[in-house]
Amino acid sequence: MNRTAKIISGLLFLIIACVFITACTGSSGTANTTPQTTLMTTAPSTAAQYTSGDIVRSPKGSPDTAWLVIGYDPATDSYERAFVYRNADGTWGYRLDTRTERANRAVMEKVYTEKITNKPPASILIRQSTVPATTAAVATTQTSSTSMTTTTTALKPQIKSIEPDFGMTGSQVAITDLTGNYFPTGATVMLAKTGSPNITATSVTVQSPVHMSCSFFIPSNATTGPWEVVVTTPDGQTVRYANGFTVRVSTNPVTTTVTTGGGVEITSIEPQFAFSQETKSITITGSNFLDGVSVKLKKSGSTDIAAFTIVRISTTEMRCVFTIPASSMGFWDLVVTNTDGTTGTLVNGFEVKS
Repeated sequence: MNRTAKIISGLLFLIIACVFITACTGSSGTANTTPQTTLMTTAPSTAAQYTSGDIVRSPKGSPDTAWLVIGYDPATDSYERAFVYRNADGTWGYRLDTRTERANRAVMEKVYTEKITNKPPASILIRQSTVPATTAAVATTQTSSTSMTTTTTALKPQIKSIEPDFGMTGSQVAITDLTGNYFPTGATVMLAKTGSPNITATSVTVQSPVHMSCSFFIPSNATTGPWEVVVTTPDGQTVRYANGFTVRVSTNPVTTTVTTGGGVEITSIEPQFAFSQETKSITITGSNFLDGVSVKLKKSGSTDIAAFTIVRISTTEMRCVFTIPASSMGFWDLVVTNTDGTTGTLVNGFEVKS
């Protein structure tokens, strides 16, 4: 009996030892196969939208021209780009030369929102435009001899689009994309509107026969509304793009006080605008307002608008009412005149909106 008990006890010990060893091995394996956590990074929301080779255009621009993105420079937050043209079969594209330029990323992505395709910049061929620069020669035979007279006439330019197509009063506007046909070297650009002085462009660059760039300074008193874009060639040919550019009112007009005779000063008016055909009460603050003071709005080429119901509260504050006539849009000078002849003028101080 003792021998049998010893054998059974030994077998039980072996079974328990095997179970223990198996459990330990399984736990170790599980611990060693625990998955590792991987950290993920997300690109910043301000990452450049376009990459090298993207061909982009403005939805308002010419369908035959676009910009080829050469690359992006994060140090200056700008794109390097080149002008690219559509091939005759409708594919893109080709360049006229190797010139490139820099463009602010925010402006580029805001204006040129239509991505056409992507092609490696090195695959874009550089070749001459297929658009002829001049008309065919006109030959006239004289008598029976072989001599003849030829006349070559430059084609009249055409304007298809302008980008941007608006500007604020009192601001500088860079025209990055004036497109058309037959733009010759030496062409000039201006904005024109009946009854208003022309606004002549500066920094005019003819980048190709179909693309120009320039810059306009819009005076603070420029008439708001549509203007013609006018391109003139060195030989005197002119083309007009009706209603191609719109002048809008700046929300921050530059005002200047001019005093005469005794130092009447205007420091502020509230509100600073009224709408056409509106009756508006305004408050004027300043200095040296005397009893019997008068107030009016003045603008070159327009009839003065006199205020009524003028209430002088003190030498530094008064209130008055204007009735604004129709078609009076633009910036006006506010003129305060005392009975002793002293005046104060707030240049471009009041705006009439449509």
